[in-house]
Amino acid sequence: MKIFAICYYAPPKLTPQAIQIGRQLYHLDARVELLHGSDPQFSDAYDQYPDFFERIGSLCVPSPGTFFKGFAHRVARRLLPLYNTIPDGLGPWRRRALGPALQRIAASGSEALVSFGMPMSDHLLALEIKRRTGLPWLAHFSDPWSDNPFHPNTWLEHRVNAALERRVVEAADRVLFTSQRTLDLVMAKYPPDWRARAAVLPHAWDMDNFAGPAPALAPAVAARPGVRHVVRHIGACYGARSPEPLFAALARMLERQPGVFDAVAFEFVGHVSPNLLASDAYKALPAGLVRMRGQVGYRESLQLARDSDALLVIDAPSKLPSVFLPSKLVEYIGARRPVWGITPPGTSADLIAEWAGSADACAAPDDIEAVTRMLRAGLSALDGAAGQGGPEAVAERFAAPRVAAALKAQIALAMGRSVS
Repeated sequence: MKIFAICYYAPPKLTPQAIQIGRQLYHLDARVELLHGSDPQFSDAYDQYPDFFERIGSLCVPSPGTFFKGFAHRVARRLLPLYNTIPDGLGPWRRRALGPALQRIAASGSEALVSFGMPMSDHLLALEIKRRTGLPWLAHFSDPWSDNPFHPNTWLEHRVNAALERRVVEAADRVLFTSQRTLDLVMAKYPPDWRARAAVLPHAWDMDNFAGPAPALAPAVAARPGVRHVVRHIGACYGARSPEPLFAALARMLERQPGVFDAVAFEFVGHVSPNLLASDAYKALPAGLVRMRGQVGYRESLQLARDSDALLVIDAPSKLPSVFLPSKLVEYIGARRPVWGITPPGTSADLIAEWAGSADACAAPDDIEAVTRMLRAGLSALDGAAGQGGPEAVAERFAAPRVAAALKAQIALAMGRSVS
């Protein structure tokens, strides 16, 4: 099977999309040509598979940036309602990448087209390639598009995004989503025969495929004497994905029981927006209870996950059941550690409860009292030496070779082949 894949955020850039899609393509039993961008705002720190581009053909097209530059760009953002927003700022990249993509497809004899969004420009580029080549096409959505509650748009932006999404879903031979809730949300507005072409493909973990020894871990910051348990959040915190519910719950618990955290430290590994650390609750916490390690290499982040006593998921609050499956939650499960969730009801909460064997492992971000109950239950489990992860059958559901095999089966369906 010869595949031409489009994934703007791909190795060697270190982003969640690059990690997840790179992992699936690495394990895919196929010849893959990968078209990707080169965004300078992200580092080339991807280090899980040193031989990635020995196995995957690379076609890197750097982004030319915005259509207008400097002052003209700022004016256009104010005066042109759809400028640099529909569906993202990568319109110039799509136009630059089309020619090289068609040339590589012809030279490689690619038999199928696979696009991965975010960003959704990947799908629009694939749509144009589909029109020109007629290749079977699978479109993979890591997040919803026009229905994404965390991408507020004007009515005009929403209308245009919805129209673009409809063109993609109509033209694609298969459509994949990372959770059943996302599939149901997106496909509810389309005809039943379109929905029949949709399926769920979850994120994957891979804790085993590394070259060389595990990285040496940097010492923890401001460690306190007597700490026996470390609970870590791994990944970025920004916008509505705020650690404030944790800070508020910790402060409340300390008011009621001052020594409750004498043997516990919480650690954030990754970027935390400075404005999220300006809260009174955070500033009032004892020194060393919450530590900020900052960004580390990807391999080191996985080692830190495996060395944690528990791992913390923090999601944005939501009035409706959340459709999102965070990739780091799947990696937490791959690390075989207990998982605690500050997350609204929905996909994440369901999976955390399944992994923990109890709904007590989750609390909604806007219910601080529920967060305190979740923390108490988690701490009791740690003190009781119940520090292992959940059922192995749950972890194996997300193993990278299994997910990649399911991706190959979906590509085969897009090509009209039977699935063995």
